[in-house]
Amino acid sequence: MLAVRAYQVGARLAGGFLPLLLHRRAKAGREDPARIGERKASNMAPRPAGNLVWVHAASVGETRSVLPLLADFMATQPDTHILMTTGTRTSATLVGQLTRTGFPHIDRLTHQYLPLDRARWVKRFFDHWSPQLALFVESELWPNLLLEMRRRNIPAVLVNGRLSEKSFKFWRRAKNSARALFGCFDRLLAQDDITAQRWQELGLQDIMLAGNLKLDAPPLEADASALAQMQAALQNRPVWVAASTHPGEEAMIGACHEALRAMHPDLLCILVPRHPERGPEIAELLASKGETPPRRSAGTLPSEHDAFYIGDTLGEMGLYFRLGGLVFMGGSLVRHGGQNPLEAARLDNAILSGPHVGNFSAVYDMLAADDGVVRVSDAREMVDALDGLLRAPAKSQTLAENARACDARQGGARAHTLAVLNEL
Repeated sequence: MLAVRAYQVGARLAGGFLPLLLHRRAKAGREDPARIGERKASNMAPRPAGNLVWVHAASVGETRSVLPLLADFMATQPDTHILMTTGTRTSATLVGQLTRTGFPHIDRLTHQYLPLDRARWVKRFFDHWSPQLALFVESELWPNLLLEMRRRNIPAVLVNGRLSEKSFKFWRRAKNSARALFGCFDRLLAQDDITAQRWQELGLQDIMLAGNLKLDAPPLEADASALAQMQAALQNRPVWVAASTHPGEEAMIGACHEALRAMHPDLLCILVPRHPERGPEIAELLASKGETPPRRSAGTLPSEHDAFYIGDTLGEMGLYFRLGGLVFMGGSLVRHGGQNPLEAARLDNAILSGPHVGNFSAVYDMLAADDGVVRVSDAREMVDALDGLLRAPAKSQTLAENARACDARQGGARAHTLAVLNEL
């Protein structure tokens, strides 16, 4: 418990500075100024009457993975209301779009930002919402929040649980704290064998291998009208998509594309940053190289003369994945840990990735075993790999078919998880 106690002391000492931190984050665009009160457990929406299940998904990836499960769960629990908390503006925007995208039972879902982990704010959050069940998605653990939840005897499940190698090494040095925090959950549902084994080595109990919700999701959707407009604008140009890129990658992708254009003059790169608000920053970077890329957020379409198109919108990855057939998954040329490649696989894309995929290592290992992904070590190798696939469409199609077949063999996580939830 030493690590947890040290955290709590630090949180108390830092508590007075948290409002200033929120103010600065809002000025930087990282918090929604109109909803800053929710981060302090104030200005909260009214609590609906009756049974309330609280679901916390830290960011966009976790939110996307859990939404199909929530749709199934709400169908089996018609009297239950869902409180969904997230921690980022992009994930809040994604939840806000559910009405437009036709999410079922949306009238029984309320979104709030998760309060920061200050003891008094955490207590105020629970006093207001008083959930009958709590679900945490993947790996985000806030000590004050979890311990207060346990103190109030709120049943809790960690769904789609994941324990990275880095986190495992930390918790192995602080086993008592690990048992205290993970022990706040009545069930630990692991997304893979590695996580289950690591939890067991930490001495945790109530572990179940349920599978990965991200491997059990439907294909990303795309607006039919927007897709038709983009396809008309592209006029059958060759396209590759750099998806979910992170700072430091765009410069490498720009250099890679410049080299490719020398061999494929008509080639277009659709560059989709993980965080859409970085669109202006990326446009400025490319402008310094003599490019004037149109941006999706401005409502513009790529012209025949554009070398780049910046997809700086949220919730349109399904559109971009239907355009090119060649996708590089970002977060992998820099040490971010990669992004989920199966969203691209489900839409018949040949997939490329850099070396840094620790957050999805099991998924990439499966794809590699089925010849469903090309791994490159740097931008120079990516030029060679993309050039080879552009020159050999049959090879690209085989790569895409292998990836889709690999994805099709996964599944069942949603049903297994739903069965556990309905038992509680």
